[in-house]
Amino acid sequence: MSDLAVKQLLELLAIPGPPGKEQLVAERIQAMLREAGVPDSAMGFDRAQDRSEYGGETGNLIVRLDGNGRGARRLFSCHMDTVPNAAGTRPVVESERVVSGVAGKALGGDNRTGCAAVLEVARALSARKGDHAPATLVFLIQEEVGLVGARGLDLQRLGAPFPSLGFNFDGGKVDELVTAVIGTRRFTIELTGREAHAGAHPEEGVSCAIVAARALSELHANGWHGPIEKPDGRGSANVGIQNGGQGSNVVMPRMSILAEARSHDPIFRRRIVAAWEDAFRRAAAETRNARGDGGSVAFGPGPAYEAFVLSEREPAVRLALRAAEELKVPLKRVSNNGGMDANWLTAHGIPTVTLGVGQRNVHKPDEWIDLPEFRRACALASRLATFS
Repeated sequence: MSDLAVKQLLELLAIPGPPGKEQLVAERIQAMLREAGVPDSAMGFDRAQDRSEYGGETGNLIVRLDGNGRGARRLFSCHMDTVPNAAGTRPVVESERVVSGVAGKALGGDNRTGCAAVLEVARALSARKGDHAPATLVFLIQEEVGLVGARGLDLQRLGAPFPSLGFNFDGGKVDELVTAVIGTRRFTIELTGREAHAGAHPEEGVSCAIVAARALSELHANGWHGPIEKPDGRGSANVGIQNGGQGSNVVMPRMSILAEARSHDPIFRRRIVAAWEDAFRRAAAETRNARGDGGSVAFGPGPAYEAFVLSEREPAVRLALRAAEELKVPLKRVSNNGGMDANWLTAHGIPTVTLGVGQRNVHKPDEWIDLPEFRRACALASRLATFS
């Protein structure tokens, strides 16, 4: 593999692209695909942003390279968005690492490394001049806010035959093949209290901040927040966003919370959510003003995805292991608790494994990319595209 992949990675890292704002990234990827020999007629966008609760500038970029039409269609995927804190980063190469040159900024290697690896797939297939099995490349949107792009992927655009094995590029270690991923349910909590002047008549107010504090304190004390280990299951739960209040002189009358529950067991995941609902209902009922008035709570759904496990007999698993063996990459099958586009791709009927691309400390200011690992991932991606 030439250093073109590294050059393109650095270009992509420098482009802002938080969830819902991936247009500039998509346009640069299209230009890189053209440079690789992919015709405009092979590229198109779906309207996944129209099915997103967040809206967005663009849909998923879908590239069909039908080849000779023989064999099972392979799907290669990555996501274009990064965490918001990566906007404004400046990638810097230090020896065999890429780091952010802007203090306090994440690098965005999650998942511009995946985009650069899938571009290597396009180059490898273009070099075959049509002598390859059919393939579809998808550059997905809004992964970081709940796999929204993969959920809304227009399956009719993926080509015939429909893809029967998928390879998702996202993550760290190249020697780890993710064949099982946790399921996650995000949910909203809407608290309503009683507004009152915090100086003149604070006793007339019912503070949503107190309701939330009571509920979260109970959940934490009883082992239902953070890592969760109970006799009947394991998982985790977290509050990600809390918004509320008008000013320091007003008892907080409303609060919106976005939370999530994770578990490989869907039944236990529902039990986690039920424990949260019970705790917030109790807290709302017990928090009253001087006249005995209380608040209320309502729950709503957020983006969700189901867990999955692929056996060693799945074609995607077998092909990945064979290609890795040829390249002397000692792949081992692992489970992941983070949630990936592979969750929805597998749910769509495309059994999908995820391969690492050299990311380290993702989403953090000290994030970096391991370039030797990235190069190995690109080599593996190219081989998966052409392996027969």
